[in-house]
Amino acid sequence: MGKFWAAHLRLPVLAGFGAGFFLLLFYLAIIGLSSRSWSHLTEQFSQDKFFIIALASGFGIQAGLFTYIKKGMMGVRGTSPSLAVASAGTATSTASMVACCLHHLSDVLPFLGLSGAVVFLTEYKIPLILIGIGSNLVGIALMVRIIRRARAMACHVA
Repeated sequence: MGKFWAAHLRLPVLAGFGAGFFLLLFYLAIIGLSSRSWSHLTEQFSQDKFFIIALASGFGIQAGLFTYIKKGMMGVRGTSPSLAVASAGTATSTASMVACCLHHLSDVLPFLGLSGAVVFLTEYKIPLILIGIGSNLVGIALMVRIIRRARAMACHVA
């Protein structure tokens, strides 16, 4: 197991944790910069923690699976659709996190001419987050399917 871990799983696991952690930091930075108050940041995180953790985890899992497909299965037939799947899923996760965070910038966005965006993001925050979580699940399922198919094809060829 040690050699397998070193050769195939270390980079994908690190990429997954790094991506999830980055998305969580992004959330904390937006809330922190918009509120400038530690108490507001902790209150907001406690309200949204299940959504935020689900989005960041899904994002991280997709990043790890994508890295595994690109690095660990390079050259295996049937893995090329993973780029489109990972891009769509991670883009939706990021957009959902942005939707979750940007309504906190409602004091600044009207000055930028984006007051309509504030209303939209505030009104549809939960549905947008749920779409992001759903797209994470679909992206994860599709990448697992790609890995399974590629392994099955490799077994039949060998």
